[in-house]
Formats: sequence, structure tokens, C-alpha cells
Amino acid sequence: MKKIRLAAIVLAVVCLIAFIAYQSGMLQTGQPTDMPPAAGPGGPEMPAVAIPVRAMVVASASLNDFINVSGTTAATDEVLISSETAGRIKSILFKEGDFVNKGSILVRLDDDELKAQHNRLKVQMELNQKIAERLWGLYEKEGVSLQEYEIAAAELEKSKAELALLEVQLEKRIIRAPFSGRLGLKQVSEGSFLAPGAGIVKLVSLNPIKIEFSVPEKYSPQIKPGNMVEFQTEGVAGILRATVDAVDPSIDAATRTFRIKATAPNPKGQILPGAFANVKLSLNQYDQAIMIPTEAVIPEMGGKKVFIFRNGMAQATEVTTGIRQESKVQIVKGLMPGDTVITTGILQLKPDAPVRITEIE
Repeated sequence: MKKIRLAAIVLAVVCLIAFIAYQSGMLQTGQPTDMPPAAGPGGPEMPAVAIPVRAMVVASASLNDFINVSGTTAATDEVLISSETAGRIKSILFKEGDFVNKGSILVRLDDDELKAQHNRLKVQMELNQKIAERLWGLYEKEGVSLQEYEIAAAELEKSKAELALLEVQLEKRIIRAPFSGRLGLKQVSEGSFLAPGAGIVKLVSLNPIKIEFSVPEKYSPQIKPGNMVEFQTEGVAGILRATVDAVDPSIDAATRTFRIKATAPNPKGQILPGAFANVKLSLNQYDQAIMIPTEAVIPEMGGKKVFIFRNGMAQATEVTTGIRQESKVQIVKGLMPGDTVITTGILQLKPDAPVRITEIE
């Protein structure tokens, strides 16, 4: 029994020594002793997975450089019709909202007293003229002195001047339209007394219509009279066009902008003064411009870059940008027509990374 027990102990010690040796081998190699060693630096490596991206083929096209600003429509001419003289309104000869031509009679004031004075002065003038003619005939026959004739002639001229003055006063009793346009709402009624300068009705010239807007000072060298602008207003469908008439020669120090006035035809009078206008102002026209999506450009320290697809890989290329629009930017330098620019997944890309194009824009 002792021999059997001793043999069991020896066997257990041998197994323990073998287990320790086995564990020691794993610690030294870093892997199980029965597994093959990993590939060394010169061994085969696992291939990288291509990143799926979208891309676009660069092409040159015409580019219109423009800016959008807010503006306001204004009448070419606008005036509040009033009277120079006081008087009672005898008749109103217009209807609210009517279109009137220049010189049309709008209001007549009471002129009965002036007409009576006009008739009296007319009779007096005719009498003075006959007296002057009679004395001239006598003067030629030496029947009267030159002084008597000159006094009669002066009375005749005085009568003529007084009559002319009264005719001017009579004309001021007739209120006319100073220009062609559309009338507003009347502010007086027949029979009411009209004081000098009191408003009667507003007259507005609608054709052509003016568009007034302000532009940042940096664009001042590019905007000249004769430039075309596009604008839109509420209630009038479609894009309307106007021509720049005048540019303010000074810049507003508070806003750093300068004012511009443009004129647009308005034959039907659909565009009313005071309306909001969304103005699109063209600055320059480029015939051969390269435009790519804004998100394809990656800003870097001291420059910008894009990724181009070449031979299944993404290659970084430095670019110089120009005009920026809502969703696209002009590339002035760094790209050529025919290049394939990667537009999505650019944050995952590194130079010479394998890529797979899933869609060409």
C-alpha cells in the first residue's frame, strides 16, 4: 500500500511540473503553444474596406454672381393736391380712384366775385383804349399835348395789367392735375371752405414704378446706372425686371450701405407704391465657372481642400474658392472639368483611402 501511495504522489508531482512548464511557455510566446504564430511585419495583411461615397463630375457652366436685398416700391411722382388760395368749393369734377391726365380739372372754387371784377376791368380797359386812340389822333394834329396822350396810354396799360392779374386769380380758382396719374380718396366735399394748402386728394403716378433699395458698400464699384435688376412683390406673379436709374453718391455711415433707385414698367398699375420687394441684383457674369457643393470643401489651416476620386482612391487636392451661393461654391483654382469630386463621407476619408462610388450626381 505504501508503494502505491508513493507512486500516486510521484505521478501528481510530474503532472504539476508539466502543467507549470506548459503555462511558462504560453507566457513567453504570448499565445497558446499549439497555435501557429501571427504573421510578422513581412507577412500578409488584411485588405482595407472601401468607403462608400457619392461624387460628381466637374463641368464648367455659366455663373451669374448676384445678391438678394430687400427693397420698397415707390411712385414716380406723388403729390397731395391742394389750393393756393382760399375759397368755397363750387364743384368736384373727379371720382376717387380715377386715372386723370395732366391738366385735367379736378376742383372749381367759387369765382363769381372775381368774374364780376373781371367784367368791370374789361369794360374799363376798353374805355381807356378808346380814349388813348382818340388822344393819339388829336396829338398827331397837334390838338393835345404829348403829356395828355401819355397819361391816357398809361391808364390803358394799367387797366391791362389789372385785368391780367385778375385772370391769374381766376385761373387759381381752377385746380388741375399737375401730372398724369391715379387719384386716391378725396378729403373734401362740395360746399366746404378750402384754406390755402389744405389737402384735397392724393395723385400718384404708377407707370413707371420706382424700386428703392440699399446695398453694402463693398459692391459700390460694380453697380452703375443702366444695370438690370430682378424683383418680386406680393400679389404680382412672376419675376419683374427694372433698370437702375440712380446711385446715391454717398454711403450711409450708420449702416455702411448706399441707396439705389431703379425703374420698372407698370402699364396696368398692378404694382402699388409702398410694397415690399425682394430684389435680385446681378453683379458679374462668368461664362466658364466650376461650381461644386459647399459641403465638399474642407477648410484647413491656411487653405481649403477637396477629395478627388482617382484609381479607386481618394486624393486630397488644394483648391481656391470664389463666389459662394446658397448651396454651391465656385472653385477658382485646383479643379479641372472632368475631375470626379467626392461630395459625401469626406469626414471619414484620408489621403489615398480606398473608396467606392455609390452614386454620381
